Order: sequence, then structure tokens, then C-alpha cells
Amino acid sequence: MKAYEALVIFPSQNMGEALQSGGRNAFEELVKKEGGKVLSRTELGKRLLGYTIKKAREGYFVSFVFELSPEKMDGLKKLLQLAEDILKFTITVKPKVTLTRPSKPATSHAAQAGERR
Repeated sequence: MKAYEALVIFPSQNMGEALQSGGRNAFEELVKKEGGKVLSRTELGKRLLGYTIKKAREGYFVSFVFELSPEKMDGLKKLLQLAEDILKFTITVKPKVTLTRPSKPATSHAAQAGERR
């Protein structure tokens, strides 16, 4: 399974109240239907859209982090495009972040300039 991040725009008429009450939404259901699992959900709130999407001028933005096998990603995208209660979405591969320590201590630019003179 691979980790992905998705930004989904829902219609703002009733989605804000449904998401805030802890209700399940179409995106989570579709991910589970494809055999994946949602790791986290961040609600970004209601925003005005730059242009009209499916006759809507504002949308409710939600960011999801989920796991899904790469073979099933095309099927999920097709299901999301057909979903009526999702205005727009974008999915990216979540990069693996590894923290490493520098091998030698960093010196300031001022200290380096003083040494050259």
C-alpha cells in the first residue's frame, strides 16, 4: 500500500454540517470500497471558488491522507469523477520524509567571511 494525499472540494450547502458532526462522506466511503484506509482528515473550511464548478460558487475544502494499492488508484479516480457530491479533487503521492542530521556543524556566513580576510 502506498500513501497518498488528496484535496477534495465538496458542495458547501450541506457538507460543512455533515462533516463537522462526524458524518462519513463520499470520499472516505469510496476509499474503503476500493480496499484502502483513510489515515487522517483535515477540514480547511468553506471557501469561495475562483470560478463556478457544477453551478457552485463556494465549496467546503477537506484534505485527506490515505493508503491504497497503486493498482486500484485508476478505479478510485473514475469513481470520484462520477460522484455527484464531490465538486473537484486532486491526488498526489505523499513523499516519505526522512530526517537526517548534518555530518558537520554549520557555520554562519559572517564567520566564514571573517576567516577569508
